[in-house]
Amino acid sequence: MKKIILPSLLMTQLLTANVFADTTLKTSDVFVTATRTLIPKKNVIADITLISEEEIKLAGYSSLPELLQRQPGIEISNNGGQGKVSTLFLRGASSTHSVILLDGIRIDSATAGLTAIENIPLSQIEKIEIVRGPASSLYGQDAIGGVIQIFTKKGLNGFKPYISFGYGKYNTSIAQGGIRGGDDTTSYAINLSSQNSTGFSAFEPNTNPAATANIYNLDKDGYRNKSISASLSHKINEKLDINFQYFLSQGKNKYDNRYANWDPSIDWKNTQDQESLSGTVNSQLTNYWKSSLRVGLGIDDYVEKQRYISGATREVDNVYKTIQNQITWQNDLILPLGSLVLLYDKLDQKINVTDTSYSKKDRQNDAYMIGYNLNQANHNFQANVRKDFNSVYRDATTGNIGYSYAIDSNWSIASSFGTAFRSPTFNYLYAGSNANPDLQPEKSKNIEAQLKYQSDAEFFSFVTFKNKITDFIISNGTTGYRPYNINTAEIYGATVSSNHFINHFQVKSSFTVQSPMNESADKYLPRRSNFFGTVGLNYFIQNWNLGFEATGSGNRYNDAENLFNIPGYIKTNLFADYQITKNLAMNARVDNVLGKNYTYAYEGNPTTDGFRYQTPSQSFFISLRYEPQ
Repeated sequence: MKKIILPSLLMTQLLTANVFADTTLKTSDVFVTATRTLIPKKNVIADITLISEEEIKLAGYSSLPELLQRQPGIEISNNGGQGKVSTLFLRGASSTHSVILLDGIRIDSATAGLTAIENIPLSQIEKIEIVRGPASSLYGQDAIGGVIQIFTKKGLNGFKPYISFGYGKYNTSIAQGGIRGGDDTTSYAINLSSQNSTGFSAFEPNTNPAATANIYNLDKDGYRNKSISASLSHKINEKLDINFQYFLSQGKNKYDNRYANWDPSIDWKNTQDQESLSGTVNSQLTNYWKSSLRVGLGIDDYVEKQRYISGATREVDNVYKTIQNQITWQNDLILPLGSLVLLYDKLDQKINVTDTSYSKKDRQNDAYMIGYNLNQANHNFQANVRKDFNSVYRDATTGNIGYSYAIDSNWSIASSFGTAFRSPTFNYLYAGSNANPDLQPEKSKNIEAQLKYQSDAEFFSFVTFKNKITDFIISNGTTGYRPYNINTAEIYGATVSSNHFINHFQVKSSFTVQSPMNESADKYLPRRSNFFGTVGLNYFIQNWNLGFEATGSGNRYNDAENLFNIPGYIKTNLFADYQITKNLAMNARVDNVLGKNYTYAYEGNPTTDGFRYQTPSQSFFISLRYEPQ
């Protein structure tokens, strides 16, 4: 009897776990980031979102931060328009508490701890996977709030060129195009994009007399970006394939300063290059064992251009460059019951900076992970354990365990518990006299539960979560701006999201209620609201797709001391997509239709000498897209 059961179980697992070999599954039906393996989306236990290529196309002229802001559980803060610093808060966690990957590669700044999402054009993106909740047991440091993985455009069967042009308010122009092609053996893609905008002044004038001591340039703060992505995949035989990927984004940005010892006739400027390069070898060693080896390089090269007028006029370039060498070796094994993931992950970080005060400029991390996944009848189970060995701080062990049960073909319930950590940045550890080389990683424990309904036409999810972060790093006036592990933060809340198709209509919404608290100080975490959400309505008729979007947020505080309140807002957008011919389409958007005057952030004290970061007023954008079918 055992001889019969064992092969049957192996065959069942082979068919359910190895969906990479199942050509009947569309990319919209599978998900990678939540388990590091390709599994049916319906079997994922974690709280996830998949943004498809079609949804990105229909977004028209939007930035990546704006698109992410319309997803469940995500808030965005922006410092004055397109190309300006945009920070992301996932489930109320800090902007440095999320891992953002580009084709599996880290391209964040090891000095600031942020990924410049404002410089990644939507035109380069094929899909985006979002995992909400702790993921350090899968991806290591920084994944306290979750993981966002961006996949650039890959090759397709045939020969499929495309080109698009657009123009809108603030003298904004975009040109993009590329070629995607291939056959059953080889596929390739190359994608180019260029964007220019004269923009508007990042700061709004402060009429308070105290603000006269702070001088800045009221001219328009423009933005330019050029980018390229390329991919090449080749199947050597049925059991071996190789993949190469490259991405480069070059952003040039102008912004305002508020200090009297800077020349008010010259804006601050910066350039920021983000680059990733990777090669992957996938080997199907046996029917039950797949091995993948990826070697990658991620670069964030930020140059800040400053012009002094105190003393002799001079211009200084401050360089902050992060280089990350990454190696990942992953083995997926099919077991008689479930599947196993064994992983080795190496990350070497190095910074090149003009600031001579940094006492150390490199660190290394080696990690080992084991994961187990089971999909059996109505049950899904996932468990991961990861051990990170870092050259700077003590070793970190993280884990995650989750279970879901399918009540019927549509309804399911799930629950999970996970731990995560965030490593201090080079700025906190080594930059100048205020650095603290004794800092330890922030640590978190998260528990959550989910009720979910999904069918071909409908989706509904209710998730409740509680995330407690210890050794929380704080750096403000009370600490002399020296960072310390002295605080505890706790974030609890719930998110309701839905997506329904009714006849010609699609209604999509998400609402989050949360309490993001610094428990030690009994204060709210800055720039995070207790309530935010989004509603979208699409009407499909013949060759038209007409859409409405509304994004809103409640009040939040600008600072850690909760002294300065940022008012809440509701912003509405309209868009239309018209398929003129089989190969030609037009997209038009009107953002901030009602001309709402709102802000995401202040610089300094807004009641005295500080300034308000401006946001776009009512604006339009029209584009044409040619894509032979």
